[in-house]
Amino acid sequence: METNLAPHNSNLQVVSDIDAMATVVEWFNQFNNTRISYQTWLEGQTALLEGFTNVVRHAHSHLSPETPVDLEVQISSQYFQICIWDRGDIFDLEAAIECFNQEINQKNFNPLDHESQWGCIFLLKLKKDYGWTISYIHELGNRNCLLLRKKLAIS
Repeated sequence: METNLAPHNSNLQVVSDIDAMATVVEWFNQFNNTRISYQTWLEGQTALLEGFTNVVRHAHSHLSPETPVDLEVQISSQYFQICIWDRGDIFDLEAAIECFNQEINQKNFNPLDHESQWGCIFLLKLKKDYGWTISYIHELGNRNCLLLRKKLAIS
């Protein structure tokens, strides 16, 4: 479904408040178009909302609600990418995802026992089952970036 159009980039900055979710959803709706498949858009939207919620509830929980959250989407002929920048403490997302990867493979694993980690479980599923690349890196200026990227099929 991807077409060979010029790259598309968009940025949004919102405050660190769960009520900003409506603004985030409205902004992200612009990417529900023929440049990417509906499934890829829906996966990206779900990951964006999970990432934004985690910033508000965890990374920025000790900061002012006015602390900005920066969002960026890039679409090219090769990939669909979402970046979420926070100003919280660094978190080892890769270790958390790997931990759940091991736990999920155990017979007695029950996701309902891990409600506070559903985000990691969801990101693991995106990575394993849907081909997303996921990383969380600390950048200069005391910012962290959750990078979500999916390679697109070139038509």
